[in-house]
Amino acid sequence: MTVSGRVTIGIPTLNRSGLALRAIRSALSQTYSDVEVIVSDDASTDDTVARVQEIHDARLVLFQQQRRLGLVGNFDFCLRHATGEFFLLLGDDDVLLPTAIERLSAPFLQPDLCIPPASIGVVWSPCEIADATDSHFWTTQAGPHLEPVASMLTAQFAGNRGPRLSSILLRTQDAIAVGGYENKYGDLCDIGNWARAALLHDYAVCIPDPLVQYTNHQGSTTSQSAVQQWQQWAQTVHADLLASARAANNTKAERQLLDAKRNLLSGITLTILIQTIGKPGWIRNALRESLRSPGAFFTPYMFRRLLKDGRKVFTVRRNAERRQQAPDRQTRPDSRPIEKVP
Repeated sequence: MTVSGRVTIGIPTLNRSGLALRAIRSALSQTYSDVEVIVSDDASTDDTVARVQEIHDARLVLFQQQRRLGLVGNFDFCLRHATGEFFLLLGDDDVLLPTAIERLSAPFLQPDLCIPPASIGVVWSPCEIADATDSHFWTTQAGPHLEPVASMLTAQFAGNRGPRLSSILLRTQDAIAVGGYENKYGDLCDIGNWARAALLHDYAVCIPDPLVQYTNHQGSTTSQSAVQQWQQWAQTVHADLLASARAANNTKAERQLLDAKRNLLSGITLTILIQTIGKPGWIRNALRESLRSPGAFFTPYMFRRLLKDGRKVFTVRRNAERRQQAPDRQTRPDSRPIEKVP
């Protein structure tokens, strides 16, 4: 049973107590009145649980996992324990702006003759990309206020939309109806869930202002995973998106998604490779991948995004190197140290 109008913010976390506390505080500081904040600690070995238990707020629900669920399992646990009508999965190193939930939920809740709420599958916003010390790098790209879900997805695959995990609001029951977060999508389980859930309806709504600070750092899974594995996950996501469009008899959406497959694979390939720029052997690694999967590598999309985003990655890496030269213990205004991200 879900509570009408309530928004559940799920925060799966593991060994990031300082960053997780920042995410939790941002969730509890929302201007939207009816939020539930679920924190699922995946058997952390740091002081995450103790620090979360210091927060006394009836809206906060803490689950302590005794055995590791893993990334996908922890995501799914948050979803299946949500009591809200709507669900947002917040990365434990990301931050919601105070009005994020109020603005993301409005299209679902406020009657609009032009946009019947029942026709909306997802509401999203662009994000501010920053590092763990709140240094801002760039803002991801917004889209039109209203567009068909398949059009939004194909534009995202082409690099022209900028949702991130923490800037996407769905109906909880839609996210569960398509199977929740599934292991077959691996670290792409987020898009494997929200994109299929969104396709249960007609439209995607974009709130044009960035409502989330998304953290980019070298502890992310994209900086550690093999290209081939991510390509396999992307293939599975794409196949199931096509199946969803087919099941809805939406031939236009099916055609759009089919045409966008190459961009999706190129985007995933670039997302992983670009994390290695400047690291030892990165040129050799890029050449090896180009020979292994030329269809994903030698595309107009790949070269356009590399020219566009390569500079951003160098900026991120240069700033990271500067921080490494500074003292290890930096402090925030609350005087708590920033933990190094594992």
